[in-house]
Amino acid sequence: MKSQNEKQHTIDILFVLALFCVFTLSALAVVYIGSRVYSSTVDTMDINFHNHVAIDYITEKVHQNDDGNNIEIQIKDNIEVLSIHKTYNSKTYTTYIYLYDNQLKELFISDEESFQKDAGENIMQIDSLSMKINQNLLSISLSINNKSHESYISLMKGDLSS
Repeated sequence: MKSQNEKQHTIDILFVLALFCVFTLSALAVVYIGSRVYSSTVDTMDINFHNHVAIDYITEKVHQNDDGNNIEIQIKDNIEVLSIHKTYNSKTYTTYIYLYDNQLKELFISDEESFQKDAGENIMQIDSLSMKINQNLLSISLSINNKSHESYISLMKGDLSS
């Protein structure tokens, strides 16, 4: 016949084993939840990064080349393009920034050449791009992976030498 001590020993082992299982399951749940939160955070940061990179790219191009009345929005081949005109060595060139085939593109050509939408350099993949100039304010709206971002850039207008 088993003594009282042996029964308590079996219950103690079962209790410790059950406690160990609860702690193991809790640890696995915390790791799983943490990995999901981390994955979601990385995805959100990636989308925000790409949105800001596209906006910052266009903004920097405008700031580098804004000399007065040399920036405009045009329609070329049924595509809305941001046109930045610049003169180098008595020859006029235009930088076109536009969306074509879900790609933000840039095309730098002489004004003697014709615009070809597929000739531009791919900058990055985006879903949509919309630009407007109202007086001296350029507004840019774009979206990447259904996340929208908007930016406004103040443009110089007219002759600054007077």
